[in-house]
Amino acid sequence: MKTDSALHHQAPFWAIWANPIVRRYARSRMRPRALGISLLITLMIAGFLFFVIRQIGIYQTELSIRDAHRMPIIPLLFFQGFILFVLGSGQTAAGMTAESDEGVIDYQRLTPMTPLAKVVGYLFGLPIREYVTFLATMPFTLWAFWRGEVPLHIGLQLYGVFMIAGVLYHLTGLVAGTVLKNRRWAFLSSMGLVFALYTVVPQASKLGLVYFKYVTIEPVVRECLPHLVESKMGAVAQTMENLAPAAQFFNLNFPQSVFTAGTLLFLIGVMVVMLWRRWHRAESHLMGKAGATGLFAWIQLMLLGNALPLIWPSGRVFPSRGARLFQLPGDDWSPSAEETLVMSGIYGLVTLMILWLMTALITPDRTGQIRGWRRTRKLGRPRLSFQSDPATSFPWVFAMAAIGSGGWFWFTKKLVESVWFGTTDMPIAILPVFFLVTAVGGFGFHALLEGKGKRAAGLAVILIGIAPLLVGVTVGATGEALAPLALWISGCSPVAGPIYAVLTFLPLSNLPPDFERTVPRAFWFWQGVGLLWACNLAINLRRGRKTIAESTL
Repeated sequence: MKTDSALHHQAPFWAIWANPIVRRYARSRMRPRALGISLLITLMIAGFLFFVIRQIGIYQTELSIRDAHRMPIIPLLFFQGFILFVLGSGQTAAGMTAESDEGVIDYQRLTPMTPLAKVVGYLFGLPIREYVTFLATMPFTLWAFWRGEVPLHIGLQLYGVFMIAGVLYHLTGLVAGTVLKNRRWAFLSSMGLVFALYTVVPQASKLGLVYFKYVTIEPVVRECLPHLVESKMGAVAQTMENLAPAAQFFNLNFPQSVFTAGTLLFLIGVMVVMLWRRWHRAESHLMGKAGATGLFAWIQLMLLGNALPLIWPSGRVFPSRGARLFQLPGDDWSPSAEETLVMSGIYGLVTLMILWLMTALITPDRTGQIRGWRRTRKLGRPRLSFQSDPATSFPWVFAMAAIGSGGWFWFTKKLVESVWFGTTDMPIAILPVFFLVTAVGGFGFHALLEGKGKRAAGLAVILIGIAPLLVGVTVGATGEALAPLALWISGCSPVAGPIYAVLTFLPLSNLPPDFERTVPRAFWFWQGVGLLWACNLAINLRRGRKTIAESTL
């Protein structure tokens, strides 16, 4: 009764300053000495960027006062992103791991606060110093906006999405800190993720995975860029922006800022649900089975919705077209078959990797299965609930494999049957092949994870997933005569499955003689081996689960 009463009288979760966790970190991370050093360094760097770049604009390039004040905006934005995105996310992940190591998390579970209030407390408490140092740079930005005559709505649009992205990345840091046990690894993984978002993801978006760029602020920066740089560069940026399409989702068009903000807010909701589940019950998976399957389907829908409208008539989904800033009248550009094959293979590979991630989130280990069966027996139930965490995730992996192979087939079909390739048809018989590749990789990983545990699955990822590729590339680089052997070795890895499937079955493929003979044979051989191996693991898994169920009677 005391706990219920205390919860009833607690401040709402959105009252951030009234949150005890925020206040605790405000006292510990806002101590004058440490905060003063951080502010001094921040102000020195921000002041240097502002004054030096502005003065160069005035005296060296002889820009107008307005244009000279616009020049420091982008460098300041990069610096602010480093503070809030990189340092803030790393601090959040490392702080969460430290809380777990010191046993503070167990204490917090007993406090009369709702799970959501605890998430909010750590979300804004752990990176509070980074928020303060970020705010310390804003006077320079505001002055540059004022004297640079940047429209108010541009500033609100840019920094609105900037702050939303910061919250998402900090939530990602909280999730990493919740899962990882080592503080250093949690810190580095969060920083590495943010770094990958702005280096690897933009490259992936050029290969047809357009949706992934909307988890960054890049589309919004591009949309606002004409108002953030000097006049001549702004005119060029405006021309490029006019030529570039808006954020497209099938037949709908959205401003880049609106679509980006919507994407980030949705992912924030996903992260909050993950953390709420873990705070609600310590042994809970980060996602439920239905939720993970729904998220997988949603990602497929968004990937297709953003990519398919760019196939025709603009052709901007193709890398060779995206690299051309302008297309003059009479330009006979058309995509090559090679880049189409690469795009289809990459789509299948990314789909398989997302499937592995979702499988890892929802698959129970042996301890979780035993605990779940014991709880079920105490409740007098004959079997585990279909959606419960201890239940097998096999049906859900099957559903995701079907959804993923369908999305992969649809994407490839639209590429192959586009007007760029005339009357080329994509036979429906390729769909079962795509499902085979996705299912073999998904079921094998699931059976290892559920039957043997995380260590065995991690070892398999290294020995079966990564090592054959490295060995195959090494052998292939040794000499052209060893290319067939290299293809056979690389084909052992499930990572090569989507690429080999595309090269084997797509009507566009025109392989060299050695590849034409070797790739199909290697593909079918290793898929057959993988299928037999996955079936054997599934049989052993079923026996193990039956043994666990009988042992709890």
